[in-house]
Amino acid sequence: MAKTPAFSTSDPRHATLYRLEAAASTLYDSDDYALSMSQQTRDAWMRLHDAALKSRVNGHPHPLGGVALVMLASMDQLDGKNADALRRSSESLTLLAPFADAYPIAWMQGQSVKGYAQMALGDVSGGAETLAQANRTMDGYVASLPPEGIDRDVHMLRSNIAFIHAQALMRLGRNAEAVVAQKACMDARIAAVGPNSADALGAYYTYAQMLQRVDRIEEAEHYARLAVEIGTDHVDRKHPNYARALEALGLLLSRTGRRAESLDYLRRAIAIKRETVGTDSLYFHFALQNLGSVLLSMERYADAEPLFLEAERGFRTLEGENSPQSARALAWAGAASLAEGRPAEAITRLNAALDRVKAGSDKDRDIGQRAYPYLIAALVEAGRIDAARDAAAAYATESAQLDNAPALPLAMAAMLVARTAPDGRDIGESARRLVAVVRADAAVNNDGELDEEQRLALDMALEAAATSEDGELALDAMAVMAASRIAQANRLVAQRLVQDPALAARVRTLQDRGRALEEADRALLKALAVDRGVADARDRRAAAAAAMAAEQSAIARDFPRWAEARGAEQPDLAALRRDLGKREAYLAVMPGFSGVYMLAISHDAVRIERAERSRADLIALVGRLRDALSPEGFDGQAAYQLHAHIVTPGIEAVLARTRSLRIVPTGAFASLPFAMLTQQPVTMARRDTPWLIRRFALTVQPGFLTTPAPAHLTAMKDQRFLGIGAPNGPGAATMLATKTGGPFRGGAAATLSALPALPGSSAELQAVADQFGRARTTLLTGPQATEAALRRSDLTSYGVMLFATQGLVGGEMEGLTEPALLLSPDGTDDGLLTASEVATMRIGADWVILSACNTAAGETAQAPAYSGLAQAFRYAGAGALLVSHWPVRDDASAFVTLETVKGADRGLTRAVALQKAMLKLMRSGRPDAAQPYIWAPFILIGR
Repeated sequence: MAKTPAFSTSDPRHATLYRLEAAASTLYDSDDYALSMSQQTRDAWMRLHDAALKSRVNGHPHPLGGVALVMLASMDQLDGKNADALRRSSESLTLLAPFADAYPIAWMQGQSVKGYAQMALGDVSGGAETLAQANRTMDGYVASLPPEGIDRDVHMLRSNIAFIHAQALMRLGRNAEAVVAQKACMDARIAAVGPNSADALGAYYTYAQMLQRVDRIEEAEHYARLAVEIGTDHVDRKHPNYARALEALGLLLSRTGRRAESLDYLRRAIAIKRETVGTDSLYFHFALQNLGSVLLSMERYADAEPLFLEAERGFRTLEGENSPQSARALAWAGAASLAEGRPAEAITRLNAALDRVKAGSDKDRDIGQRAYPYLIAALVEAGRIDAARDAAAAYATESAQLDNAPALPLAMAAMLVARTAPDGRDIGESARRLVAVVRADAAVNNDGELDEEQRLALDMALEAAATSEDGELALDAMAVMAASRIAQANRLVAQRLVQDPALAARVRTLQDRGRALEEADRALLKALAVDRGVADARDRRAAAAAAMAAEQSAIARDFPRWAEARGAEQPDLAALRRDLGKREAYLAVMPGFSGVYMLAISHDAVRIERAERSRADLIALVGRLRDALSPEGFDGQAAYQLHAHIVTPGIEAVLARTRSLRIVPTGAFASLPFAMLTQQPVTMARRDTPWLIRRFALTVQPGFLTTPAPAHLTAMKDQRFLGIGAPNGPGAATMLATKTGGPFRGGAAATLSALPALPGSSAELQAVADQFGRARTTLLTGPQATEAALRRSDLTSYGVMLFATQGLVGGEMEGLTEPALLLSPDGTDDGLLTASEVATMRIGADWVILSACNTAAGETAQAPAYSGLAQAFRYAGAGALLVSHWPVRDDASAFVTLETVKGADRGLTRAVALQKAMLKLMRSGRPDAAQPYIWAPFILIGR
């Protein structure tokens, strides 16, 4: 029997085919992209294909016919013609199969295109298997070559196959395998183009995104930052991958709780895209939408709205009137309108977005799922209840039709149907279920932040509570909101705590319980929607909830600091009332998505109300009050209007016999100086102005406490005292006295050398020390007030600590990225005790007094209140804190601190001691002492 001749890719009998291949390749490899993707190029490949089919090799068409189809399939893929790409790639592999060893690159390219097309057309598992085969082929091929024989094109193909495979695995939920595939993609890309090339940037930031999906956050941030650093040092700033690297890092930061830090990266990415790819690019408008989404999640609705509108116009121009992305952008713009107090405008935008979705394909139904809740809420606010009822019914119907609808939209749909029903019978039950779903979601989320849909859900629950006068429901929803703020403020705290392997394992178990509860919630809500299997679903949900509650209780018992940092405790109304002192009450003031809610709790009454003015209006009033404050005056109208809208007649009735008030504020209200709200209209500060502090002793709490602070810790005679301050800082030699009684601590200095000396701080420390006695006092002043001295001290042995010095906010001066207290530099340390350094200390003091400016401020000027120095001291072990909202005058700070300590020494509660100190300062006759700018910044933060 004659032996079949071996196949050769250079057989001269097929010279005509080789010439056709060369001609097509020249066109395809052209630097002119339009030419490379033109019909002329397609025709050249088709000529090769047709000629190859007429040439037989060992009974088969010549394999160059398969090569031609691979190239045509690649062009189809790039053109988005995935059905054609799948057909041609499948045909190409059939033609190449007998000759795969002779054309390994074409064979693997064909598998790559086929796998991508399968995935794009919905057969994700089939695509993943095709790509896995391509990866195995590539591994074998590379292993057969000497290292010097692996050229750039091979590495690039290997990288591309691994990338598409990683995407398929991710879509299948096989995230751990996807990370391995993406790492292979990155390694091959670096081998092909080097570690510092523009192409490598894409590999770095895509790998970072994969790592984030499996909660390997530190590694993810490393590679995202690496992409930006390499791009900054080695890549043209106008290259698209540099902008994408900036954007990827910004999105990573935003999704890990550092949204303020993310903004600069996202804005730089937009600026580069605007200059390079221009505004006629989908990439540009996606960048606008990404930035808008981050701002929306930060509740900066006025800043987000124009970005969404610009993106909407761009998507519509590029994709047509029914563009799904334009619908999404318009829906978010509608959500911003609702949050800004313009429900009529929100209705118009959201209806238009839904109309576009209905005109599109079913694949865009998720946009409708996001738009409906905002539309229904806007219709309710506008008083269009019939239209809201119809929209709620449509929302519930669509949600029930989704096979894997998340629990939140199912719960929201059920709640909105109940809210718009004529009798509203089931509103309480559905609202509680909705709050439970949000709480379960928050338990799974590491950074604790609520997204805009969750905030809207809690707003709906609070509105239902106010309508039905359900105080327990209101407390339930507000506790979730407060816990979210606590978790945000304690993000670094929680991250450090879970470095303990035992705690980390327990946290993962808790998250698993949370996911199980979320799935049980979803199943129950789906059962209720279709009216099938409700009893079984309820039993499964009850079991999952019990398991979750048991794990939460166990972890709170075994790791109480982590539980406090997460704000995870669910308060009980009866327990809160039992823990109230005599003539004491709670007042919670929290902004929802579009409304502001007040909850008052006393021993014998509870009241939940929604403010008559919108969230946007009241937050603007808070801003107006803060902006107008100065040593010379304040906005009396804003102070009175805020009091009137918060302490309404209904709230007033609950607080009638109250003398001490525990305030639980969130959002903008955390930066509101409640003490200076006026009970009557005033135009100027007088010694008898009816400030709220005259009526109530005030304590601010981040959340709802269920255990009272130990009373014995206020007794000075049993406490050791540590005083730190009066440092020899860079500005100690320059006394910048003011006409109003002395310098302010902190303020708007551009450099450390510009900060004034504080002559009152040394006297303040000594005067407070005298209350404790020499035997129980340690003072670190002047050159002794150093970071090193604090590190050498056993800080767990002091019951009271006082820092009397300058306080600085992150970003206030060059190079300062976090809040700090000014101490004395000693040649080793810089003299700045930052929040992160405070957090590494171990403090035993039940009372820490930060007699400096802005110590209640956040990590930066834009961060939530209490997330900076105050929270760092809490993490370090401090109990109650006396802090300030803004720069405090040196003499006023010393006066209030000393008088508060004296009052506590006489047995007064700290809140009452602070109240009397502030009132005494007003009457003191000191310059401008009656002005709230001088006496009102001080606040007591309870445990």
